[in-house]
Amino acid sequence: MKAFPSTLIALLCCLGLQAQNLDFLRMRIDSIITSHPLMEQASCGIMVYDATADNVIYKHEEKKLHRPASTAKLFTCATALRFLGADYGIHTSIHTTGKTDKIRVDGEQKKVLEGDLFIKGNFDPTFSSADLDTLLLKAFVQEEIDSIVGNIYTDMTMKNRTLGGAGWCWDDEGDDFPLLSPLIIDKDTCFVSTFLAKLDSLGIAFQGEVGDSIVPAGATLLAEKCIALGDLLPACLKESNNRYAEAILYQLGNLNDVNYDPTSESLKYINQFLEELGFDKYDFRFVDGSGLSFYNAVTPEVEVELLKYIYLKSDFLGILLNALPLSGIDGTLKTRLKEKGTEKRVFAKTGSLTGTYSLAGYLFRADSHTLIFSIMNDGVPHGNGNGIRQMQDQILQVLANPAKVR
Repeated sequence: MKAFPSTLIALLCCLGLQAQNLDFLRMRIDSIITSHPLMEQASCGIMVYDATADNVIYKHEEKKLHRPASTAKLFTCATALRFLGADYGIHTSIHTTGKTDKIRVDGEQKKVLEGDLFIKGNFDPTFSSADLDTLLLKAFVQEEIDSIVGNIYTDMTMKNRTLGGAGWCWDDEGDDFPLLSPLIIDKDTCFVSTFLAKLDSLGIAFQGEVGDSIVPAGATLLAEKCIALGDLLPACLKESNNRYAEAILYQLGNLNDVNYDPTSESLKYINQFLEELGFDKYDFRFVDGSGLSFYNAVTPEVEVELLKYIYLKSDFLGILLNALPLSGIDGTLKTRLKEKGTEKRVFAKTGSLTGTYSLAGYLFRADSHTLIFSIMNDGVPHGNGNGIRQMQDQILQVLANPAKVR
């Protein structure tokens, strides 16, 4: 009988052990799911892909639709990075169609801006009172303008007039339902009243009316604040900020150059992105950018494919990883997965709505394997969020420590 080379025998033994360990890993995860008391009522969809070995190592109801909750923010942010890029600027600006003149009033020379002002909002969720101070300083104080003779208009054409998100369940417990507007200041919509109060405090007189209007072509830019889209990602993903997510989504709609862009216009880009990845409309449904809507639906398989694309083919993996919660360190994973094998190794987005809990992201295992995973639970009985999160963490522990499965 011809002898097999020793290296081939060693390789076959290694493959056999790997397959055996993988079988035990699957059995252990199956046991966690089937033995957990909450699974008598709740559903569980899971898919885990080993990007290093290029194979799916675990799946369970991975093609069933689930509510993503805040893991929907992964789709919003990835789509924005895909079509806009991290350096895309979100501007809040002051324009005028008038001109300045020097006139003498009561023996004093005054500098007057004669003409209309236009304040253009593009949904910067970070815009603050201090930012407005800076704009007013540049537009009026540094120019030594004493008064404005003309009307003040706000241009809010990038978004429809509703202050809420599409499909939001306003009485869902514990959720943050922010006001959504292209012009927000310190998380509120009182932009015009704050603007007028600040003019008054600076001693700048205003004679005119207040209304809404589009910035005319040819208007002169007086001052603007710009923030890069990439600067919004950490708050959106690490802290799961819903306003930031919706603001990012609406930047996509701006590409269509449609006035009062409805959410559906922005969502076209998420749909297009997922269709490019090979999925059709029956594999997902998104109606908002933050995941607050109960109408959102997606499969674990689609979530994993999105994360695979980001990891293997995109040019923004580093940007996204830096913005995701890191296990045991920050964001919504600060107090989770602190055990050996998972602490500082899981970059993932959490999600929660009443009855729904999800977790999707990357596990960088100690043996240099990168696992891409999605765990989605629906129908969780009220008050059992911590229990289902512990089950999800157990599954990640098994995946992180395959040698300890037996």
